[in-house]
Amino acid sequence: MLLSEGKIGNMRLKNRFVMLPTVTNLSNDGFVSEKEINYYDRRSKDVGLVIVEACYVNKFGKFFKNQLGIDGDDKIEGLKRLADVIKKNGAKVAVQLAMHNPKYKPSDFTVEDIKGFAKDFVDAAKRAKKAGFDAVELHFAHGWFVNQFLSPNVNTRDDEYGGDFDGRARFALEILENVKREVRDLTVICRINGSDYTDGGFDINESIKLSRLLEEHGADAINVSSGVGSTSEYHISPMGIDDRPLIAHVKKIKDSVSIPVIAADKLGVAADWESIVRQGYADFIGIARGLIGDPDCVGKYIEGKADEIKYCIHCNQACIAYIQKGLPVSCMMNPTVGREKEFDAAAKEKLNVAVIGGGPAGMSAAIYLAKKGHNVELFEKSDSLGGQLKVAKVPPHKSEIGEVIHYLEADLKKYGVKVNLNHEVTCDELKNMNYDKVIIATGSIPKKLNMKMGIVPLRAIDVLDGKIPNGSNVAVIGGGLTGLETAEYLATMGKTVTVLEELDEVGKDIYAMNKKLLIERLKNLGVRIVTNAKVDVINNVKIVYNNGNEVEADDVVIAIGNIPDEKFKKCVSDNIIFIGDCKEIATAVEAIRDGAELSLII
Repeated sequence: MLLSEGKIGNMRLKNRFVMLPTVTNLSNDGFVSEKEINYYDRRSKDVGLVIVEACYVNKFGKFFKNQLGIDGDDKIEGLKRLADVIKKNGAKVAVQLAMHNPKYKPSDFTVEDIKGFAKDFVDAAKRAKKAGFDAVELHFAHGWFVNQFLSPNVNTRDDEYGGDFDGRARFALEILENVKREVRDLTVICRINGSDYTDGGFDINESIKLSRLLEEHGADAINVSSGVGSTSEYHISPMGIDDRPLIAHVKKIKDSVSIPVIAADKLGVAADWESIVRQGYADFIGIARGLIGDPDCVGKYIEGKADEIKYCIHCNQACIAYIQKGLPVSCMMNPTVGREKEFDAAAKEKLNVAVIGGGPAGMSAAIYLAKKGHNVELFEKSDSLGGQLKVAKVPPHKSEIGEVIHYLEADLKKYGVKVNLNHEVTCDELKNMNYDKVIIATGSIPKKLNMKMGIVPLRAIDVLDGKIPNGSNVAVIGGGLTGLETAEYLATMGKTVTVLEELDEVGKDIYAMNKKLLIERLKNLGVRIVTNAKVDVINNVKIVYNNGNEVEADDVVIAIGNIPDEKFKKCVSDNIIFIGDCKEIATAVEAIRDGAELSLII
């Protein structure tokens, strides 16, 4: 089914795969850049349709720092180059037309303003057609501008653009009607929410009504998503959300219209994709983050190599989180995103390279150096690869992290890296190694708590590695990601857990969406969180903090962060390079990128 021809409007698509729009922050002040062209070129060879990322139709509706624009005729030339590259690869191409300005609400605008915004969408559609796009997608979802008009808890207008459902839907329908009337022969897809997932917000019942109206007014397909800013876990679902979270909404909408429906958001593995279309839940499979992480995922499916697909792990740490910070899109599994040409170069001189340490940075360095053409040998002191990823996958809702290890191991084998396990390299051995370059990637070690203690505390890394406290009351000192995840892990075992954090807030460095879900789960598990808690003394049965406050604890777990492992610092020589946590503490995303970027200079 997935490889059969599909049809949306007047477009005939070679298969049922759609590359969904994802802002990349790769543009040059709204204009198409070479990096953007390379990004889409890399991902458009196998899918039937590419929907280019949200393009702002006016400056007022630009939301991201380096978002792509379609707000002026001067953008057409670059957009045409982009469309031509995608079509040359055999895919049809659409562009998503969007506005988003969360500083304002529907009640802030006059009717004349609203008519002007609708015209901006029409003018953008005209530019899309001039640029050679086969279709446009109208962005009516995610709490963005038009979705705010649809949502009863946001739209408080009492005129023709507010009030009952028909009034709230008027703006969206006028945009659609005007585009269909003034830009003939252009296929139009509408992206809508199945639900806002907010109290009193746009829900599935209204979504079904809207879908029918959109079809009546000329929409050629419906692309179903969900969630607004405060509930974005329902359109960019992270690990804590089960697979296929929106599929019930998709099916209800599909059963209500006769035009094609596109499914989206964490759709599972290839077998799930097949069943979604075969069982009539949707007509097309939409993939966004999956094509960021593995641009060849659809090609592998087509070639019968679905077992080689590197499925997105939904960490959101380098795609969505980076975009929201104004950074270019990236990926934990694929640090070449948006930099495809940079990593294409082959080694001019093949070197013999040793990599010491089999964590994420070391594995990544070995892979990308070998891919470039160097002879690489990796040494790991333990009996398995993965470093701290091995414990990062242990807490509840984190098992997908383990897939990163499997993908890295597969690439080590693919590119011919010789791996030596149970081999702890010493400084003396290092001095006698006959390698052109030696890469030190030994990672980090947990910080120690320097204070008076009447017991020997456990380290969070050891707890996650299987050393479970015997007592029923456990105190976790440190409210960062590791501390909170360790607390959740222990609480699911029935332990009574208290987290003590010295700062005024726990999880300050955790991506907001992931933090929200984690804090909710901790609350449901009864985990007590104490902030502004400076620990003074740890004795046999209690912890004293802030000069007199006490917490009873049978066991204490320390999770106050890590410091670089510096055991090789004394071995410095001209051919040694330090990468990853042993150079500077960072995330797995940055460790893997650090390893990959080494190949750009060696």
